[in-house]
Amino acid sequence: MRQHISLIIFCLSIFSTKAQVTIENNQERILKEQNKITSDLKYFFSDCLLNNNCDDCINDLVSKAKNEYQKYLIGGALYNIDPKTSYELHKSAYQKHPNELNFNLEYAIESHRIGDYKNAIKHYEIYKQNKEKDYRVDVWLSECYLNIDNYSKAIQHWKKAKHSKNHTGIDKAIYIIHGKANQIKKRSDLITKIKSKDSKSAYELIFLDMNWELDWWNNNIQKYFLEKDLNTIKNTFGSESQEYLQVLAYSKIKLLSKKHPSKDSIEKKLLDAKLILENNLMPINGKIASDLLRILFINKSLDEKLFFEKRGKEIIELADKYKDVELLNIYAYLEAVSTGRVSEKTDKKGWNEYLSEKFAISYFIGLADKNRYDNPDLAKALKDFPNSSKIHWVKLNCAKIEGRNIKPDLIKTLKKEFKTLGSDQSKYSYALKNYFYLLENEISN
Repeated sequence: MRQHISLIIFCLSIFSTKAQVTIENNQERILKEQNKITSDLKYFFSDCLLNNNCDDCINDLVSKAKNEYQKYLIGGALYNIDPKTSYELHKSAYQKHPNELNFNLEYAIESHRIGDYKNAIKHYEIYKQNKEKDYRVDVWLSECYLNIDNYSKAIQHWKKAKHSKNHTGIDKAIYIIHGKANQIKKRSDLITKIKSKDSKSAYELIFLDMNWELDWWNNNIQKYFLEKDLNTIKNTFGSESQEYLQVLAYSKIKLLSKKHPSKDSIEKKLLDAKLILENNLMPINGKIASDLLRILFINKSLDEKLFFEKRGKEIIELADKYKDVELLNIYAYLEAVSTGRVSEKTDKKGWNEYLSEKFAISYFIGLADKNRYDNPDLAKALKDFPNSSKIHWVKLNCAKIEGRNIKPDLIKTLKKEFKTLGSDQSKYSYALKNYFYLLENEISN
């Protein structure tokens, strides 16, 4: 369940032509209602989601909400699971009790997430008047004003957030709005496909369990899902099936790698599973293959250059056979290690055949000073990947070098960067800070 902010009581008088409205902060009522549904929430997270269909669990939990405070709390529990239902619950809670400060904040966040920026601003402003020091709200207001083209207000709130002091909190505030919110549902959907004997979904499910995204910077292993999901695959495909044996080996090696094991222990598990080493099979799932190869390269069980020479052609053939972009990523990595760069042929293959943004970006990095503002390839890439801040940065950089007006492309890049932090490999907001600096200069000149 998403953490909610602990607030002390403030009162705010909002004047209208009809009446004076007092904003309330009913923390005691929230705590009281939370105690009432604690057992329902515990069952939802510890039992229902583990053993049942996600949609059925959500419907059951929503049915437990008897008043606006319980809707608010259950909406928070579903925020990173079912955005649509979370929005409806928070909206309903606000409509029932519009003077509750906490409801205003959650409704603002929900409105922001679906792109209803004007409504989000209205409720952020109410919250901000009561909680002036919460710099996250300035971050959120900055993006909202940016998207309604009020650039001076966007800059004003960005500066109030004080990036130099609060950059980590700013990164996390952006993740709250734009972070992943589909993993639980994805797991449920994959289980349904597995029960229909879909092999690809078996690999995807265990990779998901082993690499569960907590945020843009951290992931963990969901052990309470893993055991259940391995049994589902075993019961569906059989204990001697390729699907079960490969995902079982992967899970054991991944768990082992977290404990700083000996090189020999990892190699033994792979050899027992007849995977990768000694010219054994490559996993047919690119994500799992990539993870295992990373472990082997780190432990010096394999040499990248020799592996590329021996099995590079096999990997690209597997990528084409299964249409798996992660297998092509492995090939590109090995190619870069072996030759010093990813070839234009590989980049264009990944971009045009696999529709991978990563390969399109690599292609333009490879062009270096040959990039041009009016390059038809650049226009195509922006059409193929309309949300890519990094590709739009290429266009922005070309505009600056060629002496063009950079403001239109700067604003488009800024809007995309706010949603993804995609210009920074580490997913930090430093590029966003630089774009705001440039925008302020453009407006003041």
